[in-house]
Amino acid sequence: MRRVQQLIALMLAVAMLAAACGGSDEDSEETAAVDDAADSAGDTVDDEPATTAPTTTQAIPDAAIEIPDLQINLVEFGDAGFVQIVNNGASEAVLDGIILCQFPTYVDLGEVIGGTIAPGATAQVDAATMGGLDAAGGEAALYTARDFTNPDAIFGFVQWGTGGERHEVATQAGIWPAGASIEPDPAFGNIELFGDPADPESWS
Repeated sequence: MRRVQQLIALMLAVAMLAAACGGSDEDSEETAAVDDAADSAGDTVDDEPATTAPTTTQAIPDAAIEIPDLQINLVEFGDAGFVQIVNNGASEAVLDGIILCQFPTYVDLGEVIGGTIAPGATAQVDAATMGGLDAAGGEAALYTARDFTNPDAIFGFVQWGTGGERHEVATQAGIWPAGASIEPDPAFGNIELFGDPADPESWS
């Protein structure tokens, strides 16, 4: 009888142990399934391509940076006269392809002056090269190209006396007032810039 009881107790213990082990396997499988789902979800998020705002890069020509530093700052009249151009920038100003015009004459500054003007330096184009510089009337205009009626190509201008032919283009470009012209003082024989180049009052 005692042996039967021991046998029953042993069978009960084995059954309980099996049940306990079975429960542990189920829990492990559930835990693994949850972990796999989490990992899967994480992979989906990590693998998604990041969304970034589109960017636009516009190339700026070197001339567009350097050209505004060039300015006509003095016109000397007469046979020995000249148009003087200053580089107001902090770096060398490239002159190749920059046109100085007094209708109907125009010259490429890269050819008549050289390749560059150093920072703070000036260069001169003589009256003969400009077709004469008469105190009675004339003009000097700076262009980025030989497109003389295009207001997008002109970036410097001054007119005196009876003027010339490019004032309307300069007015359209917003660098010279409509109908304005400087009256040179005969005592000086020149006009010089002391301020805003687009303001005739800055020239004397």
